[in-house]
Amino acid sequence: MKDVWKFLDDVHDISSLPSENIPEIVFWGRSNVGKSSLINSITNSSIAKTSKTPGRTRSLVFFQLEKRLRIVDFPGYGYSKIPLNIEHQINKIIDQYLKKRKCIEKLFLLIDSKHGFKGKDEEIIKELDILFKDKVFIIFTKKDRVNNLNEKENLKKHNEKASNLFNKKFFNTSIKEINTIILLKKFMMNSSVRNNENIK
Repeated sequence: MKDVWKFLDDVHDISSLPSENIPEIVFWGRSNVGKSSLINSITNSSIAKTSKTPGRTRSLVFFQLEKRLRIVDFPGYGYSKIPLNIEHQINKIIDQYLKKRKCIEKLFLLIDSKHGFKGKDEEIIKELDILFKDKVFIIFTKKDRVNNLNEKENLKKHNEKASNLFNKKFFNTSIKEINTIILLKKFMMNSSVRNNENIK
């Protein structure tokens, strides 16, 4: 039977968060890293709105699979054209969510395969390690755009950095390579189903 993911809520204030009785997996990364496209591939749907304009997501967007699992789509970071008051509001709700939420199962930090880690990415990894450590994982996106030998060598170095420097499990993914999506989805679903009982 096909998994049916549905849009649950679009949250702009911490007081409006859904109940904590279901495990949640956070997707976060720089603007235009391919987050929405990846979520749509994992859920085999079009529930996450995609856009060529960076910075479109400005709230915490929740998607839910029955009573089993939620995906939390965080606003992307690093887009300078977002007004400062909006950026402050976004940063505040993200900070509150990360520090207060008890049902966070995993946090996936998305990195563009061609560009690798930027300063902001490394800063966020260090901050997340303080709160979550073993729950943080790296997803390299848009692997299909890594074509020439130099780019492939660079991706290998990015992978090694994720594993050796940050001590993180990582995934190389492309929405055009279904096997990479299946592997990631299996990792998501297996542990989340196992840990669901701990939250009830």
